[in-house]
Amino acid sequence: MNQLGRYELKELIGEGAMSQVYKAYDPALQRTLAIKVLKPDFAQDKERLSYFLNEVTISGKLNHPNIVQIFDVGEVEDVPFIVMEFVDCESLDEWLARQHEVPLETVIDIVGQLGAALEYAHSKGIVHRDLKPSNVLIESNGRVRLTDFGVAYLHEQTDVQQVEEGETIVGTPYYMSPEQLAGKTPDQRSDLYSLGVVMYQLVFGTLPFEASTIRDLFNLIQTSDVNLHTSRCPHAVKKVIRRLLHKKATFRYTNAKELLRQLEALDLELANQASKWSERITATWLYTAVVAGACSVLLIGFLLFTLNDLSKNLTQVLSDYGSMLVQQTKEQVDEALLLNDGLALAVSAERIALNEQVNYLYITDHSGTIKASSDAQSIGTVYRAPAELQPLTEHQGSRVSQLPPSANNGERVYNFKAPILFNNKVIGSVVMGLSARSIDDVWWRTTSVLVCFILLVCMSISALVFFICRFFTSEFKHLGKAMQSLYVGNYFTRLPVSKIDEVGYAKRQFNELAEQMETFIKESDPDIEQAQLSESEIETDDNKTVVIRKTEDVT
Repeated sequence: MNQLGRYELKELIGEGAMSQVYKAYDPALQRTLAIKVLKPDFAQDKERLSYFLNEVTISGKLNHPNIVQIFDVGEVEDVPFIVMEFVDCESLDEWLARQHEVPLETVIDIVGQLGAALEYAHSKGIVHRDLKPSNVLIESNGRVRLTDFGVAYLHEQTDVQQVEEGETIVGTPYYMSPEQLAGKTPDQRSDLYSLGVVMYQLVFGTLPFEASTIRDLFNLIQTSDVNLHTSRCPHAVKKVIRRLLHKKATFRYTNAKELLRQLEALDLELANQASKWSERITATWLYTAVVAGACSVLLIGFLLFTLNDLSKNLTQVLSDYGSMLVQQTKEQVDEALLLNDGLALAVSAERIALNEQVNYLYITDHSGTIKASSDAQSIGTVYRAPAELQPLTEHQGSRVSQLPPSANNGERVYNFKAPILFNNKVIGSVVMGLSARSIDDVWWRTTSVLVCFILLVCMSISALVFFICRFFTSEFKHLGKAMQSLYVGNYFTRLPVSKIDEVGYAKRQFNELAEQMETFIKESDPDIEQAQLSESEIETDDNKTVVIRKTEDVT
């Protein structure tokens, strides 16, 4: 088909169960349009024709940026068609199929635009009844359009309302509200339920309820809780979805305007939460991290204090030992130095240098000339202290300095220098270097033991806190799930109480609340009428609008 009246049909851009949509051109107005044509097989079917023409009656009343506008209706060779606005876009289900994960900001934007379209339609008294991704168009700039009002109806059409309530259920099963499946007259809250299914599909990538038959799907929608367990979905978003998908219409949003206000608040809340990383951490990990951090600070403080004290004590021990060796050396060489007995000085120096801890030894006369040394080549030269020496203290008549590792082949050395006296006159001096390797080894071994001890203590305390917190948070999660179940209408939910602690008290309070709500609902809000489907197992299609005939035994 290339021509339809004055319209030139360019290409087929969409096809449904009973109609085809073409991209067309109107030469009279010189503009591109979309034309929906009822398939010839259904042109003589009064019911199909009524649904097709109903879209003209309904959509002709609507003029909104998020609703596809209808311009004209006509008939050529007994084939009716609708002329509507052409939108260069793709359907939401096609767009979803290409998405790996939809950002929450995009979800809120799409749902908000659909909510605005529904608010406008509802203000005109129009209920869509078949909101689903294939009836939503999304442009490349993100603009969303609602289309296909073929099964929509006006509230003032009492005769249509009665026929539908008494004889048929119209819509796409996966997106139909419990009251629609039960055969009750849908209202604007039913559209909000369908919007909730779309929002769930955008967030989770799946449908909230799936089954192979209408009967099974009906039972799931009426009795099962929607699964909202995921880490990527904030609680505030789950709250909106849960309310949209509430089994009882009275507990959903009153109208689309109320939903839009909630979405605005949600968008602001998500923007604030994006900068609050701590809100994305569970209480168990947060409390464990806090306790572990506090323990680490205290134990690290203890470690630093202990190591500092240990370092002072080890230095004191080495200073005492070095001063003692210097004193012994002075007593052994003073007479030989006075007599200038080079052999005796050499023997004494060699014997003292055998000590593994002695790094070097110099014995000088009163002029600073080296008379004996652990380094034979230095004998006869004038002793000059290394420039890198760092003075530390005076200890038992010796000046104690430190030679850093960089100045002594990577080994830290304590330098001791003391004068040699004879009859209270200085006749020379002893310069001795003691290796700090022994005290450094003690310091590092002690540090390793203390660090391991601190890690063990921190890990033990953290593990204890983690399991305690996990126990309590798991109890609160059970309580939270029960609250969610209660929220979606399962007033028979009860929690087992086996303890008399605070958790047990909270569970008992919940059970009392559930009992009171169950009693209240039974008295004030009768259960949704259960429509009895025929015994045949009707297969479902998640994207197909169906008309379900109710059996005569429906009460």
